Amino acid sequence: MKKLFLYLMTTVLVIGIQAQTYIDPVDNTDLESNTTYIINPGVYSVADPGNDGILRIDNKENIIIDATGVSVDGSDYTGYFIKINNSSNILIRNFELIEQYYYAVYITNSDIIEVHDCNFNYNKVDSTGWISIWTNYTSALGGGVMMYQVNQGLIHDNMMKFQNDGVALYHCDNIDIWDNDFSWNTSFGIRMYFSDTCHIHFNNCSHVNRPFTNPSDCAALLVLVSNANLVEHNDLSYSGDGVFLGQFEYSNIPNNNIFRYNECSYSPHNAIEATFADGNVFYGNKCNYSHYGLWLGYSYNSLVDSNEVIGNQYSGIAIDRGFNNTIVKNIISENPNGIELWEGDGIPPYQNQYSHDYFIRQNLFEGNSEAIYAHNTEHLVLKDNIFKYNNNGVRLSGDASQDTILGNAFTTSCFYHIENGSTDDITATGNSFGFTDEDIIECNIWDKSDNPALGEVIWHPYIPVPDPVVLTDYIEDMAEEPARWYAYPEACWGYDSSFAAYTEWDYTDYVVGEASIHHQTGNGWDVGLHYWPEGDTVRMWSLSLADTLTFWLKTSNNTTYGFQFHHIRVGNNCGGYFKYTGSSSPLNAANGQWKLIKVPLAGGGSPYSYSKSQIGEVSLDEINYVSVHADTWDFGFEIWLDGVHFTSFGTGEQEIDPPQEISIQIYPNPAQEYIKLDLPVQAKVQVFDISGRELIELTSNSDIRKIDVSGLEDGIYYVRVTYEGQTISRSFVKR
Repeated sequence: MKKLFLYLMTTVLVIGIQAQTYIDPVDNTDLESNTTYIINPGVYSVADPGNDGILRIDNKENIIIDATGVSVDGSDYTGYFIKINNSSNILIRNFELIEQYYYAVYITNSDIIEVHDCNFNYNKVDSTGWISIWTNYTSALGGGVMMYQVNQGLIHDNMMKFQNDGVALYHCDNIDIWDNDFSWNTSFGIRMYFSDTCHIHFNNCSHVNRPFTNPSDCAALLVLVSNANLVEHNDLSYSGDGVFLGQFEYSNIPNNNIFRYNECSYSPHNAIEATFADGNVFYGNKCNYSHYGLWLGYSYNSLVDSNEVIGNQYSGIAIDRGFNNTIVKNIISENPNGIELWEGDGIPPYQNQYSHDYFIRQNLFEGNSEAIYAHNTEHLVLKDNIFKYNNNGVRLSGDASQDTILGNAFTTSCFYHIENGSTDDITATGNSFGFTDEDIIECNIWDKSDNPALGEVIWHPYIPVPDPVVLTDYIEDMAEEPARWYAYPEACWGYDSSFAAYTEWDYTDYVVGEASIHHQTGNGWDVGLHYWPEGDTVRMWSLSLADTLTFWLKTSNNTTYGFQFHHIRVGNNCGGYFKYTGSSSPLNAANGQWKLIKVPLAGGGSPYSYSKSQIGEVSLDEINYVSVHADTWDFGFEIWLDGVHFTSFGTGEQEIDPPQEISIQIYPNPAQEYIKLDLPVQAKVQVFDISGRELIELTSNSDIRKIDVSGLEDGIYYVRVTYEGQTISRSFVKR
């Protein structure tokens, strides 16, 4: 359709052109119909003191303006280089630069307009002050192109950057905008106001922000009372909002916009915000590492389908007083709240709108502090979702009438799969809870059996699952793949990488094995780095014969105050845990260096004392997880853990600090006759084959050790270097 429209429009222009004229840009130049104007190449400085346009097109048609090699400076950020009114079939192309005007091009009451391959950077710009988004075109902020009451337009392959707006559309229809660079503006990449049936695609609208004020009033794409638009494949990242859609007091007009395959992540406010809006579709977008992923307050009849919603600071999807919304097939991971539904204070004239009729199905909720929280939300239907590695699964409170939880799979919740804090009974049948033991399932559900004032969760029948494997042997090192580690809450400011929160394997900074687990957070308030065994196979450890939790620790923080708070939890799948509260001393002592930490399971310890307390029902014979908590009073910090394991009585390691970190460099690799190791210290060196059979053992007495491998068959081998509690392994190939 786009190509057909472009062909038809170009054909009309070509047929109508009667003359070709060469001009210099002079103020108050009136252009005539049926003419191709070629601006003579050069660099010009031309002001528009009358704000009426340097080149003026009024009540004209069939005009081409070609400006190859032309740069024009308006000098004072006022006026317009091209001003068009009540005209048709206008083509503007090939400007090398138009800068320092209020708008480069200002168009009113016209149709069939095309702008392509132009550079309209550095026009009117503001870096401070609040932006009023509800003003009409007479209060337009300035920038690249402004259109008012334009029908049918093509804007493509342009640059409009470093100014307030890229393109502003007011009361326009059928505008096709693609392959433009509108990044690094300070108000909006694209501003749409009462503009319908437009196609916005493959544009770069990233990094739209005001650096000196609250960025929440800026947006890569602003869509106000604009309907039936298709927005797809745009980069809207790192902007105040990726998308801001508002329909306040116009919500009786159905939106029916489609937003799909857009990159909206890393917003300091919301990746996508759509408020008081009806019938919008959000499909396949990335809404990650922002303040909120999708904020859909007072919106209804929305479809949120197949989006990524990962690592946001507060909620992945947040909806206040919405209804008839469907949330399906999304990946919702590592947010403090995966989905949050509630009824806040009613905003006039919507105070009688209430939260009801949500259909949430086939989503993956993984690693969230709380997967779903619904307060005063009626007829919430949760069906066929997967909940795993969440701190909490589903929490309901207030009015939960007709809420149902059907056919979901719950595994490895730290506290509750389902927490019913309402007085309503909840139907929760046909779910899988990861266990066949009904006592364990029951303790993962909070309802009237725990508090008689609450409603019942009716969870029978449930889907039986095979009994998980029960391990009583201790895992040698929990800080190695394929273990899963999550941080609760996963608080993130993704817009600024210095505040980003993430948990990852660190293959370059570790003490033993192949890697350490590393977590960074920008907020630093009671973050618990939490271990889950991989594969849902570990039901519990029996630690009755263990005496100590031992691990290597390294930290870094962004404040001179250091760490303020620290404790460790050792808990079960029924909400109970032992809490070992320590001082901040071990965290601060480990700042910038690895420290070996031992926590006696009976409490106490030296040199760092950990007091032991019990929360809920828990026994050392039934332990499922370990979490290490730290707090810097809202300053960012980093923490590394390695060699995390329990030791039996009499086998605890001597508490030492590595006087010198070791590393291995193997060369040549592949090897034929020998390998050389760069070793900074005396160490024990062993060579193993892939089956784990030891073939060579040496002790290094020099900085470089040469090992004869000529007798080994061709294949893959491992070198292990051990020094005072540190162990590092590397592979090499013998050919």
